[in-house]
Amino acid sequence: MSLEKVEEELLEGGLHEESVDRLLDHYQAMQGRIKEGEYDEAGTHIGNFCENMVNILRDAMGESVESRPDLGTFVDHCLAGNIGTEEPDSIRLQVARVLRAAYDIRNTRDSVHVNLQVPVNHADTQAGIAMCSWMLAEVLRVYGDGDEADDMKEIGELIEELSEPVTEGNPLQTLEASQDDLNRQALADALDGLVKINGGEIHPSRGFGELTTNEKVIVLLLAQRAAADLGATEQEGLTANWISSGERADVTSTRVRQIFNEYGFIYNGDDNGEYHVPGFRVEEALACLEAE
Repeated sequence: MSLEKVEEELLEGGLHEESVDRLLDHYQAMQGRIKEGEYDEAGTHIGNFCENMVNILRDAMGESVESRPDLGTFVDHCLAGNIGTEEPDSIRLQVARVLRAAYDIRNTRDSVHVNLQVPVNHADTQAGIAMCSWMLAEVLRVYGDGDEADDMKEIGELIEELSEPVTEGNPLQTLEASQDDLNRQALADALDGLVKINGGEIHPSRGFGELTTNEKVIVLLLAQRAAADLGATEQEGLTANWISSGERADVTSTRVRQIFNEYGFIYNGDDNGEYHVPGFRVEEALACLEAE
């Protein structure tokens, strides 16, 4: 998320700098805490976010910034039309109501306030963050410095990013890749007209003969990956002897092994002498085929 750009837009829109800085710090922190399952900590940041949002809006409405703003009183004054009457209804009415809802969820479930008697759960935290995201997006829309059409388009993209839901779990999980992950459609398109799979066996098609030796080896390994993915065989890899036999690659098994070693996406099965392309390396192999 481009929080630096969000901050730039808000500050250029004339909003209270110190409160904007703190608000975005808490916004970033609450998203990190929910990903780690720290719901009570995320709730604390939601509360601090709301308090800084109050100060941002107080300043925009010509009111003084407070060290500990009373959110309830601010919302009551907004809804009663006592302050902010020149602001759009989305700020004076809608943001004010959402502020109260987010703050109430935090105060009702937050362990800081209930001493763990009421558990802080994922649904509460997710709802609170979603409301904070909406408020931030609305303030960005209203006050963001978007005088030119291109600037407004960029603000729109930032709002879309802010609207993306936050997912639970260890953020490092995004680095994990399953052995079986693969783009099946891309694999099917690449092998079409080159090979057929029948009864778990690979049969070269007419286009196979037009390939270079390296391409043939890669295609055969990819076809075996496809056959295993289809459940036609439990064998994920091929031996150099099998590839070199018949009219498949038309080279020695020694040359096939040399080709195996030329590509990082081809893995050695070690125990049975089979080589294979793992599912998560299929796209790399397909890219290599296109480049050959």
